[in-house]
Amino acid sequence: MQLNRSNFLRFLIQSEPGKPAISNGLRAALALGVPMLIGQLINQRETGLFVGLIAYFVNLANVGGPYQIKAKAMAAATLGIAVSVFVGTLVARVPALAVVLTFFWGLASGFASLYGNAGANVGLVVGISFISTIAQPGNLQVALMRSLLCLIAGGWAMQLTLVMWPFRPYDPLRIALADCFSAIANYIQAFLGKVATPENILEIRKALETARTTLGTLRIGQSARSWMNESFLLLIQDGDRLLGSVIALTELLETHFQQQQYHAVQQLVDDALAQISVILQAIAKVISRKPASIDLGNLNRIYEALKEQESLQRKAIAGSETDYTTLVALSNLVLMVEKLIKQLQYTAQTAKSLADRSKISQRDVDRLLLVEEEQRSLLSLLKDNLTLDSAIFRHALRIGVGLAVGVILYTVTNLPMGYWVTLTIMLVLKPNLGATFQRFFQRVGGTILGAVLAAILLATITSKPVLDTIILLTVFFGVSLIRFNYGYSVVFLSIFVLLIIDIGHPISWQFAGFRVLNTLIGAGLAFASHYFIWPNWERDRLPSQLATALRECHKYFRDVMAVYEGTKERDSSIISQRRQTGLAIGNAQASFQGLLREPKMHKELVEPVMTLLLYIGRFTNAVTVLAVHLEHFRGTTAPLPELETFVRQISLVLEQLADSVQQEITPPPLPDLEATLQKIQPHLQALRTARIQELAINQGHTPIRQAVIDYSILDLEIDQIVRRLTAMHSAMVRLISAK
Repeated sequence: MQLNRSNFLRFLIQSEPGKPAISNGLRAALALGVPMLIGQLINQRETGLFVGLIAYFVNLANVGGPYQIKAKAMAAATLGIAVSVFVGTLVARVPALAVVLTFFWGLASGFASLYGNAGANVGLVVGISFISTIAQPGNLQVALMRSLLCLIAGGWAMQLTLVMWPFRPYDPLRIALADCFSAIANYIQAFLGKVATPENILEIRKALETARTTLGTLRIGQSARSWMNESFLLLIQDGDRLLGSVIALTELLETHFQQQQYHAVQQLVDDALAQISVILQAIAKVISRKPASIDLGNLNRIYEALKEQESLQRKAIAGSETDYTTLVALSNLVLMVEKLIKQLQYTAQTAKSLADRSKISQRDVDRLLLVEEEQRSLLSLLKDNLTLDSAIFRHALRIGVGLAVGVILYTVTNLPMGYWVTLTIMLVLKPNLGATFQRFFQRVGGTILGAVLAAILLATITSKPVLDTIILLTVFFGVSLIRFNYGYSVVFLSIFVLLIIDIGHPISWQFAGFRVLNTLIGAGLAFASHYFIWPNWERDRLPSQLATALRECHKYFRDVMAVYEGTKERDSSIISQRRQTGLAIGNAQASFQGLLREPKMHKELVEPVMTLLLYIGRFTNAVTVLAVHLEHFRGTTAPLPELETFVRQISLVLEQLADSVQQEITPPPLPDLEATLQKIQPHLQALRTARIQELAINQGHTPIRQAVIDYSILDLEIDQIVRRLTAMHSAMVRLISAK
């Protein structure tokens, strides 16, 4: 797909979800600024700058999250940088050895991502420290002095982050949980504004997984149960259940309550959803220890009004099957609102208990500091990934080869500031080609703009205190914006770099030119490394991701329908499978977004993939409605005739679609699903008719009434399931034809 001018500009300035990391920017500015100030006071300006830069690098290894993760990452970064600087200083005078070691350092940096975000960040800063040092040779004494300064700098960065910064070990988990409930509230607001998208659901799923991971890391190694951990676990489970209930409620509204006769009900439910959103935001504030009041009074009053509407509808029935169908839909809606109110009451109670209980005891803190992660050994992980089948190994090789070529290039050509070639390779080269392609343009564009601005500043400002202030401000903004928008971050960091080069010496426009030239060369080598060395195309990964999403969707459908068929009892495995399905859909969505960033992407693939992902999500939502209703399912009557046939047909189509996308073959024609529906409908109609007759003689709780409760939701949703499966099948046919 060719990017036109407007798309290309949007491609460059596109920001990630979330907000700038202000606290990270402040820490980075302090990590750099304090050593610089001390260096000026003792007339060791360059030494102070060196210590500040290393502290800045160690601070970058702080990925946030639980205390022990931050501590281990920063300690590993400090030791790794000290060793890298020592070795790099000594081998810098031997070009051939420098090239060989650069390859292995790059390989090790790539392999560091085996250990998650913390490992990837440590690998990055350790690699950067080595390739920066081999451009500045020295003897053994210089190497030892630099390594000592690295240890001092790392100690300062850890002191700043782990000791001086407020130590609240549960804060990352509180923030992650608050994000979950805020995300659900945002989804409700988007639904009310008719701007809800599948990305809203993915944001909630991502927040829930972050909370689960954070809680798991906190729990590992704790020898005793903790009321805090159990409360947080309850809140995670509550968030998952609330998500399912909210999806079911919005799905029911969207598919069955759009007609004019539902206007009064629609208004009440909209008011209920607005109140639910307010309550969820209040719960999020309480969890994150902000002042807030959780009040369900208005929601309860709206619920009573809905029940009154249901009562009026019940009284209006005069043997009319149409009116009874309306009543069934309204009754299910009222049941879902009632369930949400109960869930919110439980969640609010748990959230308040966190705020009311005393602070975590020192014993808990001490135990938390001694946590040791139970993970596979380094050698075991490395052994498993020492194969070209491993994406991590292939990426590590790309980094090693790219860096080695970069060192050879700037050494042979005597390119001034040549180490910026290899630094750019480290920063631009990403595991997938789409991300590398985007980083290429963001890095080049940000560097050019930053170099121009830096040259202007240096030409117009001569005061060192003013320049030092600008340096700290650029670090603050550069680090704060890294995850929000890399292109913006590069602008500030480029200004920062040019202001500190040979600090204390005159810098001209020529330096800015070399900075831009080296960045262009490095970005080009990074892109070429990925393009020619086992390129990792999302278009190759996407079929497998789509197939996985379809198969997880099939498992979810099968587990839920097994209860309606009477072959399985309702249990927690359904909630677990809903989570797995959501994660699989999220992975497929992420792969598709990566595909959109790749060059030479065929535009014919966009529409069918978008449609397929959209209807996989909507199909899953319809299944979630059925899953949520299982709380009211008793199964006291025989399963519906032909329901087994319907389930078997839907299951077969889902498997065929998964095989089709993975093997890139056209799926078989759909079975006659409408005919199966027509066989089910008479049985549902007979139940409704029998219940109407019972209402005429004021019969209350009867087996027929329970059967209507059990299967009325099927009457509402199986038609939606067929429609959405048909749309998925049609999109799959177009997708295969476009390849």
